[in-house]
Amino acid sequence: MAIALFGVLVIASCDRRPLEVMLDEKVKVNVKINWKVNFVEIYGNMPNGMTVMVWGSSDAVPKIQSTNSDNVTLYLQPDTYRLVIYSDTPEDYAYQSFFDYYSYDKLAMRSKHFKTKAWDDGVDYMFYPDEIGVALDTFLITRDMVEKDTTLFVYYDDYKDHMEDIYREHTYTYEIPEVAWPMTVNLEVKAKIKRRQSIKTIEANISGMADGFYLSQIHRTKESGMLRLTNDNTYQWSIEPMGEEIDSMGYAKFTIPSFGLPYGKELVSLRDSTDNVLSFYITLKDGSVVQCSYNVGKDIKYVTPEGREAEIRYRQDLRNLSLEIDLSDVIILPPVPGGDTGTGFDAKVDEWEDGGTIEMGGF
Repeated sequence: MAIALFGVLVIASCDRRPLEVMLDEKVKVNVKINWKVNFVEIYGNMPNGMTVMVWGSSDAVPKIQSTNSDNVTLYLQPDTYRLVIYSDTPEDYAYQSFFDYYSYDKLAMRSKHFKTKAWDDGVDYMFYPDEIGVALDTFLITRDMVEKDTTLFVYYDDYKDHMEDIYREHTYTYEIPEVAWPMTVNLEVKAKIKRRQSIKTIEANISGMADGFYLSQIHRTKESGMLRLTNDNTYQWSIEPMGEEIDSMGYAKFTIPSFGLPYGKELVSLRDSTDNVLSFYITLKDGSVVQCSYNVGKDIKYVTPEGREAEIRYRQDLRNLSLEIDLSDVIILPPVPGGDTGTGFDAKVDEWEDGGTIEMGGF
């Protein structure tokens, strides 16, 4: 091709008008992502769009494109590229913030915080994370790909009797298929409680949960924070009965999205029991309150969608967290009026003093 181009230039040099040469040394690349795999399977819906970030080998700032579709077309010069794709755009995340946005290695999403003025007055909480999926890739654009992608065109003007211009036209598109992984993890808290009929409301919180993740590493941050386990318009405590007798057991359950456990704390063997503390504020039907805390760092487990403990060999194993504890012998709830016990017993519950934290074992 170089010889042919040289010949064209020699012929054209006879004309005094300068020859305009426009050579596009770029490759047309279509980045296409399949949201239906993993993302829709976990979240049940498609994202509104996506943001594509591409770093060349010497780029301090990435090329960034956002779209409301599932593909983006890029024109890239020969180089090695690192690719990060995430669902939606930064403006779509009301409860999270991006940090070190232009740095491939440090790019992170972290939760924003809020405080309340209820029983947990002054506690610094993280917002629940929004749905987010991330895809990563590294790919190479070579000179050979440039030659294959573009065709050299030379226009000859019959009226002016000289070569008019030379340019390349993209005739081939390289497609890079991607699949995104959900970055949030559902945390299910399941507590076994005796005399569940006595309970009016349950509020709780849990410490030691990851406050975000690094997009290019697909792992959580080491920093942790507190999540609030309290009824709102989306998430509700439920109590599942295990029997109808006066001392019947029940399971108090609450499920919320989270970023999972901090990096380095995925395995139970890497955690201390004090890494996560679960605190309850239980209001009984007679208006009295039971308040207590438990060290549960050793009781939280990553589980498969079927409920089995995950082996955590791949990032898809970090999908669900399960915390099951038995409080039936620790929190002794008396029958109270309105508790559907049929006894008419008007129980008085003394105020709980600060009894510290209690080590709890799982089921």
